[in-house]
Amino acid sequence: MSSRWLAVLCALSMALGCDGDPETDAGVDLDAGSMDAATSDPDAGTDGGPPATDVCAELGLATTPFDATATGTAWEEKAGDFTVQTLDGPWTLSEEWSGCESYVFVAYAANDYGRGIWSTSPDPIFTDGPRNVHYFFTTWEATEPEAMARVMEMRQNVEDGFDFVGLPEADRAFWRTHVHYVTSPVRMIDGSVGDLVRASEYILNAFAVTREQRLDPVGSLMTVGAGGFRPDLGMARFFSPFYDYLYDLDARVAAETDATVVDVLRDETTTLRTLDRLVTLPDAAAMGGFDTLEVDVELTCTADPSNCSEWDRIAYVFFCEDEACATTRELVRWITPYSRPGRRRWVMDATPFLGLLRAGGPQTFRAVFGPDWEAATERTVSVSLRFSSRGEPDAATGAELAFRGGNFDASYNDAHTPFAFTPPADASRVELVVIVSGHGQEAGNNCAEWCDHHHTFDVGTTEVADITFTGMAGRENGCAELAGQGVPPGQWGNWSPLRAGWCPGLPVETRRFDITSAVTLGAENQLSYAGSYGGGAPSGGNIDLSAYVVYYR
Repeated sequence: MSSRWLAVLCALSMALGCDGDPETDAGVDLDAGSMDAATSDPDAGTDGGPPATDVCAELGLATTPFDATATGTAWEEKAGDFTVQTLDGPWTLSEEWSGCESYVFVAYAANDYGRGIWSTSPDPIFTDGPRNVHYFFTTWEATEPEAMARVMEMRQNVEDGFDFVGLPEADRAFWRTHVHYVTSPVRMIDGSVGDLVRASEYILNAFAVTREQRLDPVGSLMTVGAGGFRPDLGMARFFSPFYDYLYDLDARVAAETDATVVDVLRDETTTLRTLDRLVTLPDAAAMGGFDTLEVDVELTCTADPSNCSEWDRIAYVFFCEDEACATTRELVRWITPYSRPGRRRWVMDATPFLGLLRAGGPQTFRAVFGPDWEAATERTVSVSLRFSSRGEPDAATGAELAFRGGNFDASYNDAHTPFAFTPPADASRVELVVIVSGHGQEAGNNCAEWCDHHHTFDVGTTEVADITFTGMAGRENGCAELAGQGVPPGQWGNWSPLRAGWCPGLPVETRRFDITSAVTLGAENQLSYAGSYGGGAPSGGNIDLSAYVVYYR
């Protein structure tokens, strides 16, 4: 399990003004650290020049009209209208709403975390981030003159960054219409944003209005590197891709009106980590007509981050072969994010496992959201099975579990003897389907979470799959760069580097290999499997693996 930043609640305690020393953290002086307004040029970077670019058309993004009936002032509610006073004049959400952009607020506060964010470079926002986002720099200063001085400081920092990175003038003009410097303290903002801030029990250093007009708590603006955890304003560039991901996923699911949806859980608010549910699938005749299966998982935590206290735990949905769930078969796997409030959703392909469900009727499923012994975290959860027919040339009719993982030590391969299987004589295709991820940190090599291990499968003497994690484990921001694929950014922990086969807050890939040419239909075949590290024996940690042989007709 990756090493969590033990001081996370210290940075989080934006309410307590924690700077990392419990003996000196007496509170936040919101009046401290203001700057003389004369040190910045009030005319620098104003909204002049050409008309604003239609970013929605430029990027080919779908648009959604502003919902003028929304009155939300709490997380995940649709934001009501608001107006901010900026160095360039008033800015009102309903008037500026484009329908394809998100709106990210970053607020200065006079604690180590807030000062750290404010003092780091915003350059990656403009050089590496998406364009369909507005940024609002605001502060927790006590007075408007102090707030104005603080945001003028940030504007000068942004303009200096434009020069430093050599940003073309057209891009500078674009970003000047998408970066806003709020001249009133954040708690004095009119409308939904101000109401949200005033109702909060802790200081919000960052929050957002998403593309779907929902209020999101954003979370952490921390990065991790050789020097450990540190505030980094540039991490704000990963929020908009995540909001785009949610928008696109929600739109895609809503448009698929021909799917047959079976709820395993629907909007259940619970602190339980393991939930078994008996549900009724369509009958066998109807099940026989489906060629695609997806598992839709949605979780929302609207508490403050200290009460969304998940580590990066392994989560699953299992099919139970008996009502008591004594024997299970893994359908999908994902990893929970670190202490990240807000909403996440993934729709995971489980098509190879349709063959396990062909009988239809009453069936039991198990959803696991981490270990039962972990501290209770209240969240609202939904899990559903999405059956559909997409005109595939064949469909899964059976699946046999061949191998599971275990402790990745010297005896690992001895525990995985060859698996005998006999494909149906009339099978149109045979697949090897593998879900694998490495966990744990053995001293010396950080296996199996942070090392490159190999998993090789052979049918007889023919190699049919070699799964490796070369170049993945430990890559800086490798997980953060997958925010557009569902990794929730802003997690309060070591979330941003890539692991061996997984990221905190992302489904683990289901890997599929067509092995038809290597097998003999209607006869017994032998599937062998071995794991290795560095060309030698397994060397620490744990491998979570489910390997199936799947038959199609």
